[in-house]
Amino acid sequence: MIGTMTEFTIRRALQDARVQLDAARVDAPTLTARLLLGTVLGRSKEWLLAHSDEVLDDVVRMKYVVLLERVAAHEPLAYVLGVREFYGLELCVDARVLIPRPETEMLVELTLDVLRRAERRAAGFDHFDIGTGSGAIAIAVAKHAPGERVLASDISGDALVVARENAQRCGVAERITFVQSDLLSAIDSLPIVLTANLPYVTREEIDGLPPEIQEHEPRIALDGGEDGLDLVRALLAQIAVRRAAEPRLAAAFFEIGASQGAAALAVARQLLPDARVEMLRDLGALDRVLSLRW
Repeated sequence: MIGTMTEFTIRRALQDARVQLDAARVDAPTLTARLLLGTVLGRSKEWLLAHSDEVLDDVVRMKYVVLLERVAAHEPLAYVLGVREFYGLELCVDARVLIPRPETEMLVELTLDVLRRAERRAAGFDHFDIGTGSGAIAIAVAKHAPGERVLASDISGDALVVARENAQRCGVAERITFVQSDLLSAIDSLPIVLTANLPYVTREEIDGLPPEIQEHEPRIALDGGEDGLDLVRALLAQIAVRRAAEPRLAAAFFEIGASQGAAALAVARQLLPDARVEMLRDLGALDRVLSLRW
C-alpha cells in the first residue's frame, strides 16, 4: 500500500504505487499508476509529470489507495476506471458487460464499408448488432453513419442497461433501438449488414484465462461451449433459414477466436453455401472475423 507520509507528493505516490502493482504482477505498472492517479485528480499524465512535487491531501491519497488495491487484486483496469475507449469513443463499462477490445473495431470498419456501398434501401434496420454488450459496435456505427438505422440486441437485460447509457453518453440514443433477444428470436426482419461478437471462448480455455477476465468479466459473454462456436453455429443456422425470404441481408460479420478460423469457415460454408465466405485477419495476422457476403 502507498505510504502515509505527512507530505505525500505525486512523485512519491507514483513510485510507491508502481512497486505495489509490480509486486502484484499487474501489467504496465507505471502506466497504470499514472492512469489511476490521473483519474482521482482529474488530470492528464502530462500534468502529473509537470507537478510531481505537488503534495496530495489525505482524501486524494485514500481514494488512490482504494483504486490501487482493486487493480492489485486483478480487477480489470477498465472496470476500476469505469470507462474504456473504443473507436474514438469513451464508453462506460462495469462487471455487467465484456470490456470492448481493439480487435473488435474491425467489425465497425467492415460494417461502415458495406453501408456506404449498399443500395438495398427499404423499410427496416440497416445494421443489426447481436450480442451488443456495452453497445460498442452499434454506437460506433451510429456515430459514424448518422443516416443509418441501427438495432442492437443482447440476451442480458443488465448489458442493455449499460448499452443504453452509453448510447445516451455518445449522443446516439435516439438512433439506436435496443431489444432483449436470444440471437434472432425477437427480431422481425434482417438488416443490410449484421454483426455479432458472440461468446467464443471454449470451456477449457476459460479455466486458463487471466484472473482479470476469468474472475471479473461476465461468463455469459465468454462461454462459447465446448469448441467456442455454439452461438456462432446457432446464429448461422437461423440466418440460413430466414435469408431465403429476406434477401436484403448483404453481409454478416462474426468475431471469432484466433484458433477457430478453419472450423468457422467449414460451418458457414455448410450452412450458407450461397454466401461468399472468407476469414479476415487482424493486425496481429490472427484469424479474427468470419465474413459472409451475398
